[in-house]
Amino acid sequence: MKKTTLIIASAAAIAALLNLTSCHKHDEGEFITTVKLTLTPKAGGTAKTFVWSDPDGIGGNSPKQTDTIVCDSGVNYNGDLQFFNGDEDITSEIKNEGKEHFVCFTGPASDVLEIIYKDNDGKYPIGLSTEWKAKRKSAGLIRIALKHQPKSKDGTCGPGETDVDVTFPLNQK
Repeated sequence: MKKTTLIIASAAAIAALLNLTSCHKHDEGEFITTVKLTLTPKAGGTAKTFVWSDPDGIGGNSPKQTDTIVCDSGVNYNGDLQFFNGDEDITSEIKNEGKEHFVCFTGPASDVLEIIYKDNDGKYPIGLSTEWKAKRKSAGLIRIALKHQPKSKDGTCGPGETDVDVTFPLNQK
């Protein structure tokens, strides 16, 4: 009889733990191994995709791939970001949880490159869909950080945890 009670109690504890874990998953950050940026000229033309990939995630081995973003000066692009956990595209999850996520772009001055947010959560930008205005010839770096900001999103990069923070070389021809 004691053995049966122990088994039932153990099963109940495991079920409660699984339920508790699934409830808190919503407030946890994302594990991101790959960031893909696709830039498509607004006036028509061929889309270009640039990839950052770190299969073991931040903090382990160095990234396996960091492409150089190449833009033509004087051209406006539609920008689309995708985030992956291994082979799983988690972009739609980030979009669905837009009130908790914000993509921060840091790089050249606005007279060189202007990035305009095209999507929002009803109050603040998200950053998965953008417009890039490549204004003049330049080279440098562009930093893209996905912030997880449950209960603290205010349209800035300050609050919250960083899910991924990557730097791409930038070459505007």
